[in-house]
Amino acid sequence: MSQAPQAPATPPLQPHRIDLAGCTDKAELLARIARTLRFPNWFGHNWDALSDCLCDLSWLPADAYRLEFLHAEALRTAAPETFATLCEILDETGDFWRAEGVGFGHAFIPALPEAPAGAPR
Repeated sequence: MSQAPQAPATPPLQPHRIDLAGCTDKAELLARIARTLRFPNWFGHNWDALSDCLCDLSWLPADAYRLEFLHAEALRTAAPETFATLCEILDETGDFWRAEGVGFGHAFIPALPEAPAGAPR
C-alpha cells in the first residue's frame, strides 16, 4: 500500500533580502530596511522605530521571519558603530520573537569574516 506524499506543514520560509551595496550610513540603512519590509508611514527612521517595527511586522504576517542583508561590507567598514547597533537590534528582535513562539533569523550574505574579539561583528 503506497502513501501519497504529504505537503509540508508550512511553506518554506521566503527571506526578505535587503541589498546594502554601497550603503555607508545609518540613514540609508534604515531607508533600505524600511523599503524592503514595507514599513508603515509612522516609521520614524531611528533605532527605536526600527526596533518597534521589527517587533511588530503585523503588515507582513508570517510563521517565521528571515532577513538576509546582502553586501554589508561597505556599511561595516564605513560605519562600524551603525553596523554594531544593527546587529544588537537584530539579536534583540530575535529574542522578542522567540518569546512569542515565532522564528526570526538574520544573515549577512556573503558571510562576513569573523571579527576579532571585542570588535563589532
